Amino acid sequence: MAKPRSDLATIAGVAQWFAVVLTVISLYLARDVFIPLALGLLLSFLLSPIVDRLHRLGIPNVAAVVMTATFAFLLLAGGFTLLGRELTSLVADLPQHKGELITKARSVAGMTSGVGGSLDELADEMTEAMESVAEKEITNQPKPTFFERITDQVFPAADTDKDRSPNDGTSLRGPLYVQVVKDDLPLASWASSAGTILGPFATAGLVSVFALFMLIHREDLRDRIIAVVSHGDYVTTTEALDEAAGRISRYLMAQTIVNTSYGAVLTIGLMSIGAAMTQAGGFPNAILWGVLATCLRFIPYLGPISAAAFPLTIALSVFPGYGVALAVFGLIITMELLSNNVLEPWLYGASTGISAVAVILAAVFWGWLWGPVGLLLSTPLTVCLVVLGRYVPRFKILSTLFAETIEVRTAMRFYQRLLANDEHRAWEFLRETADQSDFAQTCDEVLIPTLKRVRTDHDAEYLTDADANRLLAMIGGQSAKLREHLLKDVEPQITESAAEVIQDDQEGNQEINQDGADMLPLIVGCSSHHFSEMLVLNLLRTGGTGVINEDENYRLQSVDDETLPEEIGQQVLSEPPAMVVIVVLPPGGFAQSRYLCKRLRSMGYAGPIVVSCLGKFKHFDQLFVKFRKVGATSMTTSFSQTQAKIHSIMKQQRIAREHVPLRI
Repeated sequence: MAKPRSDLATIAGVAQWFAVVLTVISLYLARDVFIPLALGLLLSFLLSPIVDRLHRLGIPNVAAVVMTATFAFLLLAGGFTLLGRELTSLVADLPQHKGELITKARSVAGMTSGVGGSLDELADEMTEAMESVAEKEITNQPKPTFFERITDQVFPAADTDKDRSPNDGTSLRGPLYVQVVKDDLPLASWASSAGTILGPFATAGLVSVFALFMLIHREDLRDRIIAVVSHGDYVTTTEALDEAAGRISRYLMAQTIVNTSYGAVLTIGLMSIGAAMTQAGGFPNAILWGVLATCLRFIPYLGPISAAAFPLTIALSVFPGYGVALAVFGLIITMELLSNNVLEPWLYGASTGISAVAVILAAVFWGWLWGPVGLLLSTPLTVCLVVLGRYVPRFKILSTLFAETIEVRTAMRFYQRLLANDEHRAWEFLRETADQSDFAQTCDEVLIPTLKRVRTDHDAEYLTDADANRLLAMIGGQSAKLREHLLKDVEPQITESAAEVIQDDQEGNQEINQDGADMLPLIVGCSSHHFSEMLVLNLLRTGGTGVINEDENYRLQSVDDETLPEEIGQQVLSEPPAMVVIVVLPPGGFAQSRYLCKRLRSMGYAGPIVVSCLGKFKHFDQLFVKFRKVGATSMTTSFSQTQAKIHSIMKQQRIAREHVPLRI
């Protein structure tokens, strides 16, 4: 017996969460392997553009990798050598600045001496009182009797005075129990020190091996990953790998340029401040703080703060007063503003594609999982997760949560504002969309999908009748405001006769202005089965009165959705229109629209009939054949197609009238 669909979905959800937990546990327990592998992958992404450039110049792949790795090694060795020399100089100079540091500490302590001093005095008095009480309790113990003294002499205690004297418990400073811990053996101590020192070097060597291996065999690794992961879908897998590699490479290159420039400017700025504002004519270890800032800024959020804290601390502890510290603070603030608002947006662009909140969450998660190395790897790893969610439907939640732009359709944003009863924001959103595109595109992307969504939610009983009617009324009001907005924008450019064509009454129907409006072609609009289709007809009416070209203007007379087909046929025959437009807004309405077409033809109407079925249909050809059999002239599937078809038919009719010979 098959399990219900809900049970299977629950089992699948639990299995996915179990897989996530198991993956996190594996990443934590095997971090000694995954960290060098991730660092090697990151280094290969950083160096691969240089290797590709050398390879395109005609240099063999292995030689290009060796040249790039040698250059990177020399650069890193030079940077660490310079860093070590500057650190040695800093440690040697720190004792010289002890006096200024003590002075600053005393001044800061004096600022809080009011409350803090009182609390310290109170704590000292309480401690002295407790010690005096304890000593009194010990001294006030009863003296031993004569019999007890004789017994102690006959049967002396096992402990000697030498052993009891420091730990006899007669005072708070003489504990009763002391355990002596022996020092480690020299060999064990040496092995522990060697492991602490050689551990980072072993990790660095493993990272270098991984990076060189990935650079040399990058094409082979790419082919193997695609063959294993794709499951036959080579297009999606290739696009995902290309996007992830491209984004990470661009991000790392841009970050390297930004951080290196930041470190160089910081070094020059500190040297300039030292030369202009100090008696010694220099800022201590300015090169060290520039190199350290370059390295630390690779860590998101915490790195820039740490990079700024070091020179500020030196400025406060070395130089008298606060002038140099304020100058350094102003320099750092100016550089951060220029870097964050000018340089980084220009170089980064859309290189990462992850949001600011995702960067913070990723830094917290990977930092908790892998420590400081996790902070360094947080952004590239999150980029890989976002790309995975973009191309793999099962992991789409990752792209939704962490991507920079949310993939929400325009119609859904408009619909959400209507659901919240926020007509003001809904109108602002609709107006901005209409200003960025034309009227037909706005209808296809916003208004008509919103109407269909209201219909779908109402049929699924997510919306009550009252809610659905309220939303449809709000959409009608937004459409009317959009019509007024469009007519106001084009009014100076259209003629007076076209501007005074139509005046809408409260029900959305048209009252024809007799001052020239009768000269425009008449179109009869019919709904197939639902009131929402009347709103689509109102949009078609707006499209016919808001155009600049007078030859494309028309007046549309909509028929009430409760009118019977026989009555519609009589109305059409009484005043033959240029064409009849039947709007079908799925779901439903196909049978009703076919019957209406058939009825109009049987009653003698010979003009064009356009059926506007708004939606995407897998069997379009079969549906079109069914409409053709009952007399429909053409079938459209979008608002823009319907409007274009109306203009095309009117143009053909106008050309035909112009070429008809006059009868004498």
